Amino acid sequence: MSWSVTFHVWWVVAFVLLVLFAAAIGSRTDLAKQYKLKGLGILVDDRGRFSLTHFQIVLWTLVILSSLVGAFVSQNFDAASLRLSSELLGLMGISLGSTVLATGVKSAKDASGAKIARAGMKELPGGQKVMRDGKEDELRPHFAQIWLEEEGGQAEKVVNVSKFQSLIFTLVIVVYYVAAAWKVGGIPDLPQDVVWLIGISHAGYVGGKIPNRP
Repeated sequence: MSWSVTFHVWWVVAFVLLVLFAAAIGSRTDLAKQYKLKGLGILVDDRGRFSLTHFQIVLWTLVILSSLVGAFVSQNFDAASLRLSSELLGLMGISLGSTVLATGVKSAKDASGAKIARAGMKELPGGQKVMRDGKEDELRPHFAQIWLEEEGGQAEKVVNVSKFQSLIFTLVIVVYYVAAAWKVGGIPDLPQDVVWLIGISHAGYVGGKIPNRP
């Protein structure tokens, strides 16, 4: 079996194992049990919503870490042979930095009592209870929250374009990374323009969270 084929096999094996591990962790959360989310519970944040930030960091972790495991095993566990390009490290840093900033913005809004970043509605005692259109309702986590508006009068009713753009950019660049790694049979070098693209996308996403929605 050639080196590249060995990489492909171990990459797939590592990816499947990591997905199963992430699903097992997600299924153990209280909200996952309450709303029968199963393995998708890992994508729900501390506000009880499906989070684009969680989705992005989990996706990149699964794809990049599994490819590193595939390269490591296929090269006979020779750690010295692994080389991460500055562009790939930059991409990972942007994803982590965006996660920290987005979490900080959401936490600051919750702490200040401003219009609630939890779903843009008045929160009632009881955790997931809110006032929606003058009626008491229950916030249920659902996957569409990844691209829907999350605060203000239009919360859960319209698409948030900055979240949508960031989601599409992430998916496209993940596909690009997978295709490049599969073609070279190892960890690929990414063009610097790709890092700029994902950086601009994440900056727009985090920046879009700062203003309070009426």
